[in-house]
Amino acid sequence: MKTILLSAAIAIASLAGTAAMADQVWVGGSALNARSGPGTQYAKVTTFPACTELNAVGYANGWAKVAWHNAYYWVSAKYLRGQACAPRAAHPKNTYRQPSYRPNGYSY
Repeated sequence: MKTILLSAAIAIASLAGTAAMADQVWVGGSALNARSGPGTQYAKVTTFPACTELNAVGYANGWAKVAWHNAYYWVSAKYLRGQACAPRAAHPKNTYRQPSYRPNGYSY
């Protein structure tokens, strides 16, 4: 009997170690509210900016429990991505050039 209990305890301990592993995820293309529990009825705790890297440690009913800066939050899983956001291309600066007018009223 003691052997069975010892074997069960070792099995549970080894499973607990694998459950602690986290999935690396990123916030989608817009800011995402983080809540104290898995649902909109829970208080909003903070907001993650788009493309924030998080670690998902669990899922429940469409919500993901995420770890970020040594704290846990709940976010809607449908707004998470499995890969990092692509870097945005640099946009050329808009430059304004004042129009020149000819004496006849037409610009060139």
